[in-house]
Amino acid sequence: MLLYIEDNQAIAKNVIAYLEAEWYNVHHTIDGQEWLDLALNGRYECIILDVMLPGIDGHTICREIRSRKSVPIIMTTARWELEDKSEWFDGGADDYLVKPFELAELVMRVRALIGRTQISDVITLGDVEFALDENRCTRWGEEVKLTLKERQILMELLETPGRTVSRGDIVDAVRWGDALYESDGKLDVYIANLRKKLGKELIETIKGLGYKMRVE
Repeated sequence: MLLYIEDNQAIAKNVIAYLEAEWYNVHHTIDGQEWLDLALNGRYECIILDVMLPGIDGHTICREIRSRKSVPIIMTTARWELEDKSEWFDGGADDYLVKPFELAELVMRVRALIGRTQISDVITLGDVEFALDENRCTRWGEEVKLTLKERQILMELLETPGRTVSRGDIVDAVRWGDALYESDGKLDVYIANLRKKLGKELIETIKGLGYKMRVE
């Protein structure tokens, strides 16, 4: 899972579409207040952070993240002067890209940083295992083939196993791009498919609220 902090919606839309086509799950936020909770409490393999943000600048965000976590951080910016680069690295950034940048280059840098951290977290729930470093799901030791949307939904639920995730939060995270009522209807279908593949007992419906992963 990647966290992308960028206030330009047009840029964000293109970057997110490209990253998802490369099989990355992406959380996106433009809210200067929301980033803190996401960055510090979420489980991310890499954070892509724009320097110029409304309300709070990327340097401050980077320093705050780095003071508490070792997650890789890539800064994106229109500035390229040497003193700017020095400030980014002094603040804890691992890499940077100057806008406009090639999306393929962004993916290469993300892969390089993720590979360097050698993440090996595996979440185990009953007979289901999800290897975060490989983005790979298995049940009884056999790989479970999941679609992109199924993987995105599963990651949302795996972020906080045992806690309820609202339907609205899931729909917002996977961004179908449809009208709200259409996306809400699709969610039922994807949840049903996940239950068929992973076992109906693993994903619990919390009536009127959403879903949660059983941890017993």
